[in-house]
Amino acid sequence: MKTETVCFGDCLAHLKQWIRWNRGLTDLPPSLADLIYLDPPWNSKANYNIIFGAGQADNSATAQETAFTDMWQWNPEAERRVNRICGTIYHEDYCDHAARKSMLGLKMFIGKTGMLAYCAYMAERLALLHTILKDTGSIYLHCDPHASHYLKMIMDDIFGHKNFRNEIVWCYEKPRPSKYKWRANHDCILFYVKGEENTFNAQRVPTLEGKFEMRKPFKRPDGTIWKPKEPGKTACDWWYDIPSFATRMTAKERTGYPTQKPLKLLKRIIKASTNEGDVVLDPFCGCGTAVVAAHQLKRKFVGVDISLFAIETVAYNRLQNEAKMLEKDIKVMGIPADFPSAKRLAKDDPFAFEIFAVEACIPGMVANKVQRGDKGIDGKGWLLHPVKEKGKEKWLILAQVKAGKPTLSQVRDFANVIRDDEDAVDGVFITVEKIGKEGDGTAGMREVAYRQGTFQHEHSIEEFPRLQFWHIERFFNKTPHLRLPNLPELADPYKKEKVPIKQIGFLMKRYGK
Repeated sequence: MKTETVCFGDCLAHLKQWIRWNRGLTDLPPSLADLIYLDPPWNSKANYNIIFGAGQADNSATAQETAFTDMWQWNPEAERRVNRICGTIYHEDYCDHAARKSMLGLKMFIGKTGMLAYCAYMAERLALLHTILKDTGSIYLHCDPHASHYLKMIMDDIFGHKNFRNEIVWCYEKPRPSKYKWRANHDCILFYVKGEENTFNAQRVPTLEGKFEMRKPFKRPDGTIWKPKEPGKTACDWWYDIPSFATRMTAKERTGYPTQKPLKLLKRIIKASTNEGDVVLDPFCGCGTAVVAAHQLKRKFVGVDISLFAIETVAYNRLQNEAKMLEKDIKVMGIPADFPSAKRLAKDDPFAFEIFAVEACIPGMVANKVQRGDKGIDGKGWLLHPVKEKGKEKWLILAQVKAGKPTLSQVRDFANVIRDDEDAVDGVFITVEKIGKEGDGTAGMREVAYRQGTFQHEHSIEEFPRLQFWHIERFFNKTPHLRLPNLPELADPYKKEKVPIKQIGFLMKRYGK
């Protein structure tokens, strides 16, 4: 567990690796976490819709697509996870699981639902986070009111109900009222500690009266100017003074990442529960707000995220913008740096390989986080400018990844998916190694691709294939123009703008060595 590091992959795998390493030492290294903050994906069944279009003045959009969904589904893998935690099947890592009691209760109460799948997903990670946390450490779990009461049961089971400190309510404004209920204007943050001794520095928040007084310097009889001391009062567990990005979107701080939290929120948590030099771990770092806040407050940090797009284009770039943080100081771990390591990743963790193949190798694409029921679609991208066909604007690029040896039937199925999707104009079939002599598939696969035809883009004189083959080995080619698939310009999946050239250049530089 090296600090000043951003790690790609599922935090579950990284936590297991760190714990196995630490158990082999007589004295645990000092790099275990003093503070853990996590803002995991919520089971709120809410889709984050990213709008792409011409950006008309009335904020209407000509096309929209769901960039990702945070809805967890009940499926065979979720059932196996619940059974491992509850002890209904034997597994070495889950024998006498720390969350067994709470999960047994939730299994009886809420049944085989998406919420139970989400709780099991969180339970196995929270148990490992308890192990990686120092005895004097604290953990803050940021969650939605739909799931906070279930997660609190699991936290009580793992950390102990006596170690619960606060349920912090972060209250903020939302621009639109609800027609059918009271407007939901808050998140919950569950604050637990691991042991009796822990760091806590009380924080102060400004008051409206104090802010007014601060604007009024007073002139003493001797002519000197007196100004009131910094106003405020000791903060309680109701935080009303930190706005969300729904109402105040500061250009300097806002990244466009759907679940971004304000720096002020993370700085309050970090200042309250750590001192300078302590280690802050965020296992779902997303756009990197927690690690940026930790760096600015002179704390060490470790961030983990399964989205390589978030790590490479948002978290990493935000750290790069810090005045004292140079490229050589940041370590990005878990990402293949050459073709052999990419092949190993495909063998060891096919899902992580899919994310790497989609998000790292094709800047602008977003990996599909749903592994089942996805019609074979592993990633999506959106064109910066639409393709107009038969009076309809098409924006969507689809991707399918095969870690094993692909078959002709799989190519045919993918071609059918592209053709049946009314918004799709192109598809990229990604393989670990090149299929065929030139990497463009077997004779049968080439025939399928040829029948799909080509399309033209008004911003380019080139014709683009509607179905193309692309193998990972090309990404590590020393010739830049051979590395990427033949596609029109793609949009940043979180903004209505072109994928930055510096992002592509950064990827080329990183993987070209």
